[in-house]
Amino acid sequence: METVSSETAEDWRRALSCVVPAVVVLHATAPRAFDTGVAGSSHATGFVVDKSRGIILTNHHVVGPGPVVAEAIFVNREEIPVYAIYRDPVHDFGFFRYDPAAIKYLKYEEIPVTPEAASMGLGCMLIHVDWIQVSILPGTLARLDREAPNYTKDGYNDFNTFYIQAASGTKGGSSGSPVVDCQGRAVALNAGGTTSRDPAFYLPLDRVVRTLNLIRGCWDPLGSKPESAYIPRGTLQVTFQHKGFEETRRLGLRNETEQGVRLVSPAGETGMLVVDSLVPDGPADKHLEPGDVLIRMNGEIVTQFLTMESLIDESVGREINLQIERGGTPLTVKLKVGDLHSITPNHFLEVSGAVIHPLSYQQARHFGFKCGLVYVAEPGTV
Repeated sequence: METVSSETAEDWRRALSCVVPAVVVLHATAPRAFDTGVAGSSHATGFVVDKSRGIILTNHHVVGPGPVVAEAIFVNREEIPVYAIYRDPVHDFGFFRYDPAAIKYLKYEEIPVTPEAASMGLGCMLIHVDWIQVSILPGTLARLDREAPNYTKDGYNDFNTFYIQAASGTKGGSSGSPVVDCQGRAVALNAGGTTSRDPAFYLPLDRVVRTLNLIRGCWDPLGSKPESAYIPRGTLQVTFQHKGFEETRRLGLRNETEQGVRLVSPAGETGMLVVDSLVPDGPADKHLEPGDVLIRMNGEIVTQFLTMESLIDESVGREINLQIERGGTPLTVKLKVGDLHSITPNHFLEVSGAVIHPLSYQQARHFGFKCGLVYVAEPGTV
């Protein structure tokens, strides 16, 4: 037993010696209120995921939805400017870029991103840099199917994804911290904690890997850095929730349907996706209703958010077939998949201090309005 403990401790020592130099403090200033963000300054954490291209991963709410001026400080106190290159319209991750040549004195390596390594019971460490003071917080991944946290009723919230729950103390500034295993691989991204006790919410990295690979594909072989990256993101403007089989039965799911779903689903599947809410005038409006149980998409049985989102992202601008059950009645609907970026504002009008832009999908969900209406992010003096 002593030998095993010694080897484990040595594994962690080696892993942390590689990971810590790649973790940075991010100072971000939003000069204008925009969408779900307010004007002001904040500090958070990020980590290098591509050293040669200079790409840092952090949270969406750190990059922010609008204009941002930011700097990264490495552990040796080298400070460099960073530039927002992508923020996901829905999920809580985004990327900054920097000039790798600007780091002159620090030896560091990128942190591998490996979502497949996350498993229930996995021992992990959250690496948090707070004003250049490194905190290493141990934890254990307790759940991989936690409902996405609801941070605020009128601000940024993630949805249509599972989160990972762990017992690991978090505090302000730890947003964007890597959650690593004993091999020094990032298995999740810290997103938030609760106010009671110490459960933390970690974002799974499956969609992060897809986005990172697409950003790499945008990079010119000669080394030019894109100002932004287009990542195909589809939407039906529907919020789904994962409900247990006992709940779907109460909604009228037929026994033969449940039997067929259980037969082909991954081992341990406990439920199905159910429509929770829809945005008015969206692709699914008047076609789906709250309480509809999703059975198939394009003929494929879908019980997981990741599978659903992959199919939708691959179908931007095209039609997708959904098989659902509504109160025990099988239905088939054909919907045209919208472009998520087209309902995510990227410009604003400023008049006498007022900031005005189209109503985003994020806020349309909160208010129950259709996307694209006039939204006043800052009233100014008008």
